Amino acid sequence: RYYTPAVVVLALLVAVAGPLLFGGTWAGWLYQALVMLVIACPCALVVSTPVTVVSGLAAAARQGILIKGGVHLEAGRLLKVVALDKTGTLTEGRPLLTDAIALGDSSVETALLIAASLDEHSTHPVARALVDGWRARQPDAALLAVADFGVLNGRGVKGIVDGQLWHLGNHRLVEEMGVCSPALEARLTVLENAGKSAVVLFTASGAVAIFALADTLRRESAQAVDE
Repeated sequence: RYYTPAVVVLALLVAVAGPLLFGGTWAGWLYQALVMLVIACPCALVVSTPVTVVSGLAAAARQGILIKGGVHLEAGRLLKVVALDKTGTLTEGRPLLTDAIALGDSSVETALLIAASLDEHSTHPVARALVDGWRARQPDAALLAVADFGVLNGRGVKGIVDGQLWHLGNHRLVEEMGVCSPALEARLTVLENAGKSAVVLFTASGAVAIFALADTLRRESAQAVDE
């Protein structure tokens, strides 16, 4: 605590005052100062740095922060931005139904019932979230029977409900089936720009409803980011 700083100050005095008081070259006196510094306190200087770095890594590890090495620990002072993987870190890690928008004459309840009946046969996380969203609104209601159910990989599902063929899928499926109008495109864009997964319930005659699902923030995330 006292010895090492005193030796460092003395070495600086030798390097600066030597050529001024006794003559000689600056390089020569700098060399003498370095020799004295190394001889006087090699352990204090050489050991203190790795010990400090290891102590810092260990202290961070106890707090659940894993740092690759001393170079990265020292570079921490230069950080301006921190990027986090949001799924399961800042968020709950599972999608929830956030929006249910009826189009045309169909009611939201009816459209959601048909969509949940279709998705009940799918294991996709978005499909399960839609079914859970319907059950939260209609805990005592029963789903409709679905015939000729099929999974459209990467796009959605289809099935026949009460003699009517229904499709439930993403933006890509709507465009492939030729039912994506400018008005529907605008609604989907708004939801997708908000970070939500939008799915559309439609028949051959057009879209009936839009549902949006999103991963929700953890309650403590805002405080954690602020800290």
